[in-house]
Amino acid sequence: MRVDELAVSDRVADALIEAGYVNLHPPQAEAIPIALEGHNLVVAIPTASGKSLIGYIPALQMMVEKGKKVLYIVPLKALASEKKDDFDRYASLGIKSHLSTGDLDSDDRNLADADIIVATSEKADSMIRHGSKWMEEVGLVIADEVHMIHDPGRGPTLEVILTKLMRRNRNLQIIALSATMSNAFDLAEWLHARLVESDWRPIPLKEGVYYNGTIEFDDRSKREVPPNKEEIWALIEQAVRDGGQSLVFVNSRRSTEALAVKFAKNMNELAGRQLSRHDLDLLEGDGETTETGRKLSSCVKCGIAFHNAGLTYRQRKYVEDNFRNGAIKCIVATPTLAAGINLPARRVIVRDTMRYETNYGNSPIPVMEIKQMCGRAGRPGYDPYGEAILVAKTEEDAEHLMEDYVEHETERLTSKLFNEKVLRSHVLGLLATNDADSHESIIDFLKETFFGTVSQLFGIEGVVDSIVKSLVEEEMAKEDGDTVRITSFGKRVSDLYIDPMSASILKHAVLNMKDDTPDISILLAAAMTPDVLGLYPKKSDAEMLNVALNMLDDEDQWLVDPDELPDYDPEFVKSDLKVALLIQDWIEEVKEDTITDTMGIGPGDIRSKVDMMDWIIYAMGEIAYIFNPPAIKKIRPLSTRIRYGVKEELMELVSFRGVGRNRARILFDKGIRTKSDVAAISEEELGSIQGIGHVLASRMKQQIGNAYRPSESYTPSEEEAMLLEMAAEYGEEPVQPEPEKPKKNSKKKKAEEDGPKQASLFDF
Repeated sequence: MRVDELAVSDRVADALIEAGYVNLHPPQAEAIPIALEGHNLVVAIPTASGKSLIGYIPALQMMVEKGKKVLYIVPLKALASEKKDDFDRYASLGIKSHLSTGDLDSDDRNLADADIIVATSEKADSMIRHGSKWMEEVGLVIADEVHMIHDPGRGPTLEVILTKLMRRNRNLQIIALSATMSNAFDLAEWLHARLVESDWRPIPLKEGVYYNGTIEFDDRSKREVPPNKEEIWALIEQAVRDGGQSLVFVNSRRSTEALAVKFAKNMNELAGRQLSRHDLDLLEGDGETTETGRKLSSCVKCGIAFHNAGLTYRQRKYVEDNFRNGAIKCIVATPTLAAGINLPARRVIVRDTMRYETNYGNSPIPVMEIKQMCGRAGRPGYDPYGEAILVAKTEEDAEHLMEDYVEHETERLTSKLFNEKVLRSHVLGLLATNDADSHESIIDFLKETFFGTVSQLFGIEGVVDSIVKSLVEEEMAKEDGDTVRITSFGKRVSDLYIDPMSASILKHAVLNMKDDTPDISILLAAAMTPDVLGLYPKKSDAEMLNVALNMLDDEDQWLVDPDELPDYDPEFVKSDLKVALLIQDWIEEVKEDTITDTMGIGPGDIRSKVDMMDWIIYAMGEIAYIFNPPAIKKIRPLSTRIRYGVKEELMELVSFRGVGRNRARILFDKGIRTKSDVAAISEEELGSIQGIGHVLASRMKQQIGNAYRPSESYTPSEEEAMLLEMAAEYGEEPVQPEPEKPKKNSKKKKAEEDGPKQASLFDF
């Protein structure tokens, strides 16, 4: 079927053809007409079979012909950016696309003019909690990679957001896109949708097992691999010499680095190249080089790279982009790379099918994940075929891999919602958005989830009772007969999008905070919240951690007693303390290379922990508004320091856009320490300072010009006024934040110092 044979407007058909879409693949030809008729749809087809277009075409038609908004939900930020870029190709249709994955304490009112909103499921749920009015204008929701509903981390949120949207608008159309799975019909039943399943792929895929110099494929054909004592390299080299690229999946970050470094010299003979100064700076760490960054750059110039969560976003994106353009011939990655990002290769090599799981030890990787990795084999338009190869160590292992992975169906998709720790945040969200107002209505909601569709909900009443009881005890909800209502505190916690248990810990912390409370005590309280994942304490960390613990004990500096926290295992204190010490090093301007070496982590881990702690400290400040406003004086500066990684003396300098921790330190050491100093120095002299340059100097001068305007007396913002009202409700004296002395435009200064509210807890 051709695109112009579909029941779409001529404008949409012309735009699609102009974008290069003329003929539809068989699964697309089956699914798209169903979607265009307005039916809900579940599509379960292999990776690289054109799932995205099945969502794009109904989306374009919905926006152009019906004038309705489209919400496109993705599991990962990187995938969100990719989808927005795709929709931007249709700007000629007058469509405005918007990416919304950031600040979870915002309703994103600027989305009112957007036609297509691409968001993570957490952000979509957050916008509902904030009462975003534009949600009422959504006519179509596309849930991409919907099989992620089985993921314990993100699955429950996706499940809840889709249930909320369906209940609020029974006429809403939902298109769910997924890789192949064994029980797609269960998803279709839940979403009241038509089901389209197919095994068709545009590029033939052969899956097989390598052992003892030979690959045996699922069609029983065989392929010999040139002998080499390094079997993984033999598989990589064969693919590269044949004109293809390879993805190698291993089970740990350390293995990605070790393998890439090990094969770099060999790959250099096949694909070595020179890197520009800009490329080297980016790969090595954007001005603050790290050992990981130096390893990465040395590998990339040889034509090979590693890819894991320890890299920064810019490093990962560089690797992905240069793999797509062919400059990098092989990536050694952890399985997370297979989760949705469009990065196919001719040959996929899966070295490991076991990985370490906390509390379980070495465990088999699920078939579904292995199939996701295998599905990356074969680049449409580049490769005549794709090969996915699992590597066996013994003959017995080869039989196991063939039977239990290559020839095996994926596991059944199951809901991960029935867990009290998971449910408590979503129950609070239901109360906050009036989707439920009693025990019974909470259970009614759960009956309409995927979990409720495929199970009998045995024991759910007791779980709901326990959750409501805990919310009432923590003053986040009130019971009046059969009615359960959210309190102002509960609503604020819901808006902040943090676990209610995190809010409880932060509340206790701010109530115990004093003027002389040290930063480490505040950081540890934040790190103890369930929203912040701890860092594994190694044997080499013992002395560092014990010294810090002894100091906290000796000086009685605990804000929260771990022994008194429900659902908290005191054995995790050292893990959380390690996070707190990492952040303390960060705000004391310890070099990233030193932190990564001391903590045994990658630069991406620093960014991840900084983002999470920035968000939690911000939430702590908001809770302090309600229960102990004077504590804000301690929390606000700490929040800024975490965001930028600076000592207090640099806070004014990092408020300039484009001036990070390194440039701020350079300026400070040159005697430029305040905005007044920046105003006094000439633009030419400022630009001549190493690391600043004339472009940034000009921008800093412009910011100074905008900042120094006469200011009226301080007036609390709408948000601050609301928080002060809530403080009064809880019996606190309404304390108005102290205005800054006529330093000109105090609101502007505050915005510059605080910066945007941190991105998200969910950027993995």
